[in-house]
Amino acid sequence: MKTYDLELVGLRVVLHTPDPITIGDNLRPFLCQPHSVWDFIITVQYRDALPEAPEGGIWRGPEYFTYEKGKLRVFHCYAPGKDAYAMTRYDEQGNVFLDVLPGQASCVSGSEGILNRIGLETLLLQHGSLLLHASWIIYQGKGIAFAGSSGVGKSTQARLWQEYLQAEIANGDRVALRKPDDHWFAYGSPYAGTSGIYTNCHAPLTAIVLLEQGQENQLCQMTPAQALPRIYPELSIHRWDRHFTEKAMDLCLDLLGAVPVYKLTCRPDEGAVQLLKKGLLL
Repeated sequence: MKTYDLELVGLRVVLHTPDPITIGDNLRPFLCQPHSVWDFIITVQYRDALPEAPEGGIWRGPEYFTYEKGKLRVFHCYAPGKDAYAMTRYDEQGNVFLDVLPGQASCVSGSEGILNRIGLETLLLQHGSLLLHASWIIYQGKGIAFAGSSGVGKSTQARLWQEYLQAEIANGDRVALRKPDDHWFAYGSPYAGTSGIYTNCHAPLTAIVLLEQGQENQLCQMTPAQALPRIYPELSIHRWDRHFTEKAMDLCLDLLGAVPVYKLTCRPDEGAVQLLKKGLLL
């Protein structure tokens, strides 16, 4: 058994695999020194056989989601209705097990394959964290997340802050949000989309900025009630799963009650940067 020690979203994680794996760019920044204690464990193991998938589950593409005694199990198949080649299951302590048939070892030979199958959004939710589809930056030690629909300019606004104010781009596609004490923090994540920006960093979350394209740069602060229907769709959530959505909604409401949300209608220019900077009193 090979062991890898990780720090993910400020959480101490141990990954056990039956064979050495290829560590990709997505996981390399999160490797760390061995832990003496940990928050959760990820265990990959070979099984000669997998249990039969029970009826009453839900198909999402080639994955079949079921609950057993209140705990989620995910059967991984190559196509809907086919036999599973792997199964992900979670225990009461927030640990995750990925059981793989021996002939399918190639699917867990690298860190990307493992991350794609363990359901990191489910693991993080069990530890009070949310994944938001957003680019985020660190400016003067503060985190700012740019959210909105695909193609609205999240990465562009992050790059403009980097160009004009020397801000650090922490991730171009997913920001992990967690409240380790009385304040919400933004964290780097191993999901970066096409940006390829993976950083193991964190900063207090100063604001979430919802972007809209426009002919003029305009900024206004939103109430939590106004922000909720715009933010919630951008979270990585199993919307068909009542257990998941109820906990995620509670966290989202707490987030919106604590962190200001702004709507920025903008052009891709320095004026948008300066307007937001002034509005955030930075």
